[in-house]
Amino acid sequence: MTATDVSGLVTSAIINVAIIIGCFALFSVFRKQPGNEYLYFAHEISHEKKKAALSGRFTLHRIIPSASWVKKAWSFSEEEILESSGLDAVVLSRIFLFCIRFFGICTIAGIFILMPVNYIQGDVDISTIGNDALDQFSIANITNGSNRLWVHFSVLYCVSFLAYGLLYMEYNYISRMRIHFLQTRRPQLDQYTVLVRAIPKSKEKSVSEQVEEFFSAYHPHTYLLQHTVLADTKIQQMLSKAQFLAREIEALKSVPPIHRHPQRTRFWGLYGRKEDPLELYSKEIEELMKIMKETQMQMAQGSKELPVAFVSFKSRWGAAAAAQTQQASNPLQWVTDWAPEPRDVNWSNLLIPYRQVWIRRLVIGVVFVCIILLFFIPAALVYTLAKLDNLMTWFPFIQTVLSIPVVSSFLSGYLPSLLLTILYYFVPPLMMSFTKVEGYASYSTEERATAGKVFLFLVGNSFFLVTYGSLLSLINQAIDSPRQIPNLLAASLPGQSNFFMNFIMTKGWTGLATETLQPFTIISDCFLRHLLGKKLYGPQVQSLSYFRVLPNILLFVFIGFTYTILAPLLLPFLMVYLVMGYIVFRNQVMNMYEPSYETGGQYWPHVHNRVVGSLFLMQLIGVGIFGVKDKAAASSASIPLLVITLIFNYYCNMRFRPIFKYLPVQVCLLYSHKPSCSTMSHVH
Repeated sequence: MTATDVSGLVTSAIINVAIIIGCFALFSVFRKQPGNEYLYFAHEISHEKKKAALSGRFTLHRIIPSASWVKKAWSFSEEEILESSGLDAVVLSRIFLFCIRFFGICTIAGIFILMPVNYIQGDVDISTIGNDALDQFSIANITNGSNRLWVHFSVLYCVSFLAYGLLYMEYNYISRMRIHFLQTRRPQLDQYTVLVRAIPKSKEKSVSEQVEEFFSAYHPHTYLLQHTVLADTKIQQMLSKAQFLAREIEALKSVPPIHRHPQRTRFWGLYGRKEDPLELYSKEIEELMKIMKETQMQMAQGSKELPVAFVSFKSRWGAAAAAQTQQASNPLQWVTDWAPEPRDVNWSNLLIPYRQVWIRRLVIGVVFVCIILLFFIPAALVYTLAKLDNLMTWFPFIQTVLSIPVVSSFLSGYLPSLLLTILYYFVPPLMMSFTKVEGYASYSTEERATAGKVFLFLVGNSFFLVTYGSLLSLINQAIDSPRQIPNLLAASLPGQSNFFMNFIMTKGWTGLATETLQPFTIISDCFLRHLLGKKLYGPQVQSLSYFRVLPNILLFVFIGFTYTILAPLLLPFLMVYLVMGYIVFRNQVMNMYEPSYETGGQYWPHVHNRVVGSLFLMQLIGVGIFGVKDKAAASSASIPLLVITLIFNYYCNMRFRPIFKYLPVQVCLLYSHKPSCSTMSHVH
């Protein structure tokens, strides 16, 4: 790391800290304003735990930033989060808690053990720090064959077994929480219902008759009723609009007429006569309900039945027996799975024939790989900005500008990570659009699949691109000598720690600060209110986008594992992100985000597998770094860790994964409650 790199890092830190302080200060002020309570406390207001103030006497307290929200977010208990936001929100909090514990210990070991060992190597003047190289604190400063590498070897083993212990305890803890959640959760209709797809076609019988006959024959003692899905999704769109109007009407009832903003009746309120919003929304919902009834009658008379049905059973055991077994000799017919919650059902995807699903997923897999390769081009262009030598070579005419210290520090430190952050902002919605084509029956499954795609994309682009400079270089070297991949990683990674420190600050720290402020929502609200004259009175309910949040967390965890042994100076930057994330998201799930579904903690197995993958790569790099440093004995002695990691992951998946995939019979038989036919019919 040269002096330019150090100054770039300092410049990036100053800019990011200034943005963070500004965002947190604005957030603490904005959340006190009566007009913003429906955004920053939407969750509490929707659950009637907090009442929004319509107006109030101005006080100085409203415009003075404070950190009281930090203390409150930190003090929330898991029981409160579970009751208010569900087990998925608890799992998100536990992910941060696990990372804080693990990387907290790694940071202590890195600062007090590895960094002194890396630095105390030969005759080095401490005054050179910051002038010549912070790489003196990385493993790159250790001379080849040095016995100091045994310290790194010991830390690698200790850190690996620490990860095994913490991961096992976390998996065990969340598994027990899931079992307890399933046992104590109030009986829901989806617990008694199975989604059936790929129902065979019949010329003589309708789909409803087929389903009735099949489940009456093969599940005679537990089958209750069925409801086939019709080829029309208009009713769901109208239902969503009706829910929004009902929420606004409920809020407007408590608003005095003098505080209501009259709205125009035509095209987004741009023109037409002005009318009281309560009267306007009441008329709209009446018309909408009338249209919904007419649509339901038309659907019942003429809509085509899809080969999809929701089948309900008299007991949870009966539903489990149907959902978790193969129904027909042909596994591609009468395919059953647990029915999603009513709010989690992706009705449009149920229109997709089941026989097309595997083809769609295969095609999307190929497209996904192509998109990763194509994104290497803009990402590589962005990364070249971090290399001032490249800029001077490509653009000789800007050498005078680059000679200015502030400009060169900005270009080499902050700008590349900023541009990469902006570029990656559009990746999650792009991946979600691909996942929607694959035909998943629930939004929660879509989000889990999308989170996996985004994580692979971010790791492939932001990590291996920076490490190797180009994908072609990686492919060529891997083809020429696959066994050299660990050595290639070990040789390339230490010198890139500066870039990842900047990246953690820009994408991580600043990203969390903007998450609290919600600038896009604030701007859109101002646009509606001041330009269109349309004010929203009900809580602006949003759901937490796990497919955006989890990949970012796991990317930084991946980077942290990679540099724990190589460059421990990166770990304090990561710890700041983790502590900030722990506080910010606890505040968001308790105050702002409303869960749009509940999976019962099914995100954790995916998180566990990716953390184990990061651990495996850390150990693989350890094997390579000891080989590069001519310490063959340490390199060979590190190989057993790879085997232990694979065994550990296999055992955890064997021991805990079925709990998240299947419903145990012990849980099924806890309830004697049986849903009535009328209730089931009404909900479906």
